[in-house]
Amino acid sequence: MFGTIINSWALFTGFGLIMLAHALQGTLLNINAVLFNFTDFEIGYVFSGYFLGYLFSSIQCPKLIKNVGHIRVFAAFASLGSIAILLHWIIVHPVAWLIFRMITGFSFAAIYIVCESWLNDRADNNSRGQLIAFYMIVLYFSHCGGVLLINLSPTSEAYLYILISLLISVALVPILLTKKPAPDFDTPKFISLKELFQKSPMAFVGSFAIGLVYSALFGLMGVFGAKIGLSVFQISIMFFVNTFIGAVFQYPIGKISDKFDRRIILLVLNLIAIASLIFAYLLGSSSFYILLIFIGIHSAVSLPYYAVVISHMNDFLEKEEIISGSSTLTLVNALGMVMGPLLASLFMAYFGAYGYFVYMIVIYCLVAPYNFARIKVGRTSDIYEDNTPSMIIPRTTSSIGMQLATDQIINKIEEEEENQS
Repeated sequence: MFGTIINSWALFTGFGLIMLAHALQGTLLNINAVLFNFTDFEIGYVFSGYFLGYLFSSIQCPKLIKNVGHIRVFAAFASLGSIAILLHWIIVHPVAWLIFRMITGFSFAAIYIVCESWLNDRADNNSRGQLIAFYMIVLYFSHCGGVLLINLSPTSEAYLYILISLLISVALVPILLTKKPAPDFDTPKFISLKELFQKSPMAFVGSFAIGLVYSALFGLMGVFGAKIGLSVFQISIMFFVNTFIGAVFQYPIGKISDKFDRRIILLVLNLIAIASLIFAYLLGSSSFYILLIFIGIHSAVSLPYYAVVISHMNDFLEKEEIISGSSTLTLVNALGMVMGPLLASLFMAYFGAYGYFVYMIVIYCLVAPYNFARIKVGRTSDIYEDNTPSMIIPRTTSSIGMQLATDQIINKIEEEEENQS
């Protein structure tokens, strides 16, 4: 396994630099959107632009990679992403930023697809699990480090924009100079949205709902912090806690969900999320540290939520359907993410900055009764016997990354079948 990681150093180095830039960029633009006096509605549609570009890229980029290859796509879209962040500084207007955010979303989704498909090609049955784990370590540590880079320079100056562009450009070097051949590429398989809903209604609704939450949670956290008067350092710590705590709790919650009805686990996570957000809304203004505590509690249950949703869906799919089902579920999640920032900004316009929490409370409160109803229905799938192994995945996973994770799950299922026979 270590040999595979060492042989993939260029991939992990390039991806780590991209994630540093991605985290810094989101934090910087959040703060400056408030600094430049964008209205709440303008902020909403600007940050929805990233997820709109991400959605289109998830659909189109696999075809592009198949036609021109991994390295060309990575180079083209890393260059485009590097240019896009500089344009945010040159042209400060919400409509222009919307276009730039769409370009950025399209570019970063393409980069994720390239990296994850390359990683999938390098993995075999013996090393896939360890590679996924190392990939997640690189992702989360890079993201945590990226948000802290915001403290290097005032956000009102051009230096941080230039730093982001440099990080993305430098990420090109190890990838383009690698001697390893680019992998063969197969476009992801999808099942229809209707078929996915019929197979697992709770997974469908849960994936869409958590997409609505995630895009607001990560897309507007800096906006919320700037609006309530937090310092740049405090905003970076808030982002750090949100990412780090969520990453830490993915594994234990995933393992717990292997032993119980996952719909019950999802309902418990949902109720804890509601409670934490209510307390953040009521008590967050009294102390920054109290606000951090409840943001951390919410992160601990919200980031693992998507992984539990996917694992729940897999409980109701045939082994050969898992990859296509998971790929489709990423599109459902992306549809929710497109709408999240715009809807959340409307709540912030009506309720003030703390409408940020009100929005997420409303989403969870809409999902909870449906979740409870699905529990009362009981399991109706003839396929279900035991829970499939849990999937631990980052929220940014593309359809190709989902294929990497589901390959690992299928291997575990086959091992369990062999042990039982």
